[in-house]
Amino acid sequence: MQFPEFDYTSLYNINLPLWVWITLGVSVVCAALAAVVMWSRMRRVSRAAKSDASAELPESGYPAVSVIVYAQAAASNLRVLLPSLLEQDYPAPMEVIVVNDRSCDNTQDVVAELEMRYPNLYMTFTPEDSRNLSRRKLSLTLAVKAARYPMLMFTEGNCRVESDHWLRAMMRKAAEEGKEVVIGHAVSAKPEEEEYAELTRGRAFDETMAAVVGLNGALCGHPFIATGYNLAYARHLFFDHKGFSRTLNLKFGDDDVFLSEIATGENTAVELSPLARVTAMEYNPRGLHDLYRVRREFTRRYLRRRPYLATALCSWLLWLWLGTSVAAVAGGVPSLVPLGAVLAAGVGLWVSTMVCFRRLSAILGERELLWSVPFLRLLRPFRTLRHRLRLRGCRRDQYTHPI
Repeated sequence: MQFPEFDYTSLYNINLPLWVWITLGVSVVCAALAAVVMWSRMRRVSRAAKSDASAELPESGYPAVSVIVYAQAAASNLRVLLPSLLEQDYPAPMEVIVVNDRSCDNTQDVVAELEMRYPNLYMTFTPEDSRNLSRRKLSLTLAVKAARYPMLMFTEGNCRVESDHWLRAMMRKAAEEGKEVVIGHAVSAKPEEEEYAELTRGRAFDETMAAVVGLNGALCGHPFIATGYNLAYARHLFFDHKGFSRTLNLKFGDDDVFLSEIATGENTAVELSPLARVTAMEYNPRGLHDLYRVRREFTRRYLRRRPYLATALCSWLLWLWLGTSVAAVAGGVPSLVPLGAVLAAGVGLWVSTMVCFRRLSAILGERELLWSVPFLRLLRPFRTLRHRLRLRGCRRDQYTHPI
C-alpha cells in the first residue's frame, strides 16, 4: 500500500484564512501589552527599592516617635521584639507603647519585666467587656491617645525588626522631605516544614503581587493600601480625620481604609530599604494567609478602584492572549507559522515577566520564584474569585464570615 507523499511546504504556508491572521495579531499584541504593563509596574517598585537601599541616613532632623505595638498572645515574640525596638539607634525622643488585647499568655508579665529596664516602655489594655465590632481599632485608638509624640510608628507583636536602624530608615523621609505618611514593607518568615513548600510558593507570589499593586500605587501618587506591620503617620492626621469613626461599622480595614482617607500623593512616601524591613513570624501560615486574602478582598470595595485597573487589565490581556493563541494555532494547522509566532510572543512575555519578578522578589526579601510565575499569574483571577465567594452571605457593612 502506497501512502500519499506529504507536502512539507504546507508547514510553512502563509496563505491562511484572514481570521487566523487577525487572531494571531491579537495574540501578539496582547502578549506585548501584558509584558509592558507587568514590566513597567515591577520596574517602578524595583527602582524605588534600589534607590532607598543606596541612600544614606541623615544624622539629625528626625521627629519624636511613638512606636505602637498591637499585641495579642505574642509573649514569646515580644521578648525579642521589644528590646530590638527600645535599643534602636535613633537620635530623637521615642517611646514604645504595647497595647495588650486580651492576651491569654503572659504578655503582661513580659512587658512588666521589660518596663523595669526601659523607662520609655509603656503598656495599655483593651477593656475585656468592650463590645466594639473591631477590638483592634479600639486598641489602636487607645494607644494613639496615650502617645506623646507627633509621629506614630505601627507594628505588631508577632513581628521582628532585624536592624537597629529600622526607625531611622522609616523616619528618613519624614525628616528629609517632611512626609506625614510612610509606607514600609513587611515579609513573612519562611516556614521550615516541607509540607508548607507549595503554600509558601503561592503565598510568596501573592505577597509580591500585593507589593506591586500597593507600592506601585503609592509611588504613582495614589496610596491606598499598606500593612499594619510597618506603617507610620503623623498623630494629628488621626485626630483630624476623627480616627476610625467613618469605619466603626467595619470589622477590618483599619489599615487600608483609614490609609486611603489620610494619605495623598503629596504627604506620603514609600520606604523600601532593607534596614526598614519587618519580618512577620506566622505560626499558622495556611490559616493566616487565607485570612489575610479574604480580609483584603472584603475591604477592597471601600478603596479606590483606579490602582486595581492595571492588574485587572493585565489579567484580561493574559487570558485573551492564551485564548487567541490556541485559536490561531488550531486554525493554522498544518502550517507552523502561527505556532512559531505564538511561541516567540509567549517566550518574550514570560521570560521578561519571570526575570523581573524574580529580581523584584529578591530586592523585597521575598521568596525568589521563577518557573511557577506563569501558572500562578494566570490562576490569580480564579484564586481571587475563590476568596470572594467565601464572602458571599456576609453583610456589606461588616465582615463576620468564619474563617
